[in-house]
Amino acid sequence: MSLRFDTTGWEPLQDGVFRNGDGDVAVLSGFDIPPNLAAPLEDLDRLRRATVESSVAAGGGLIELDVITLDGLPAIRQIVKLPLPDRPTGVVYLGSFTVPRADRSLVLRVQCMEHGVTGMRDSVVLNRFLSEHGQGRPLEEMMRSWAQHPYAPEVQGGLPRNWSEEPGWDPHFPDHPLSRARRSLQALAPTIELHPAFKAAPPFRG
Repeated sequence: MSLRFDTTGWEPLQDGVFRNGDGDVAVLSGFDIPPNLAAPLEDLDRLRRATVESSVAAGGGLIELDVITLDGLPAIRQIVKLPLPDRPTGVVYLGSFTVPRADRSLVLRVQCMEHGVTGMRDSVVLNRFLSEHGQGRPLEEMMRSWAQHPYAPEVQGGLPRNWSEEPGWDPHFPDHPLSRARRSLQALAPTIELHPAFKAAPPFRG
């Protein structure tokens, strides 16, 4: 594989698949075809909007998306949430790095699922939100402020990002899957090393 990272704290399950002590799974994938991205990385607004739309089409929602640098190459760092299949409640947060080149790409994805009682973070923060922002406001207006898709607030459907998913709440809910996803991405990013042959491939232009 053309990408390596520090696997301290990650147990190998099979080739390219790892699990940490929280039960989260990291999956490393390589693709020898041109990346299926809606826009070049330089067009961040278009890339974000297209990702919002594709996430909503899958029944989920985009939490955040940024273009960063990994071992000297431009890459996408994003987190999306999707409903858990065959379960009435709960979501999975998928945090990922995508490193695109013109004819290939690498993806490192961390899957963080809700376990046990779900919705605790949302419930606690919603009560706080209502006490601070709900006085004298119509319910519809208030709920629009509570949850909307980032980068494209007019988009409807799916699972919009809500106020409880702001990064500032992570320290209050360290075991929540979104907190775990952000923590894993932050820890993994500076350890990532890309193979020289992959770095020498032509850059992705969209």
